[in-house]
Amino acid sequence: MLIPAILKSYLLDMPGGHIFDLTYPLFADVFPPGEPDAAAREQLCAFAEECGCDAVNNQAEGRWELTRRRVG
Repeated sequence: MLIPAILKSYLLDMPGGHIFDLTYPLFADVFPPGEPDAAAREQLCAFAEECGCDAVNNQAEGRWELTRRRVG
C-alpha cells in the first residue's frame, strides 16, 4: 500500500522531467476515495504542487501522471 510519505519521497527524489504514473487504485489508497472524487483530486493536485510536480489526469489510461518540474 502506498502512503503519502512514501509517495512524497519518490516525487522529491525524481529528476526534472521524470513522470510517476499513479494508477487510479494507488490514487485511491493515498487520497480516498480516489477517482472521480473532486476533493481527492484537489488534494492530489495540492500535494503534487508541494512536491514540485504537475498533475495530469490521464482518464483513457486510468492514471494520474505526476511530472517533476525542471529547475533552472
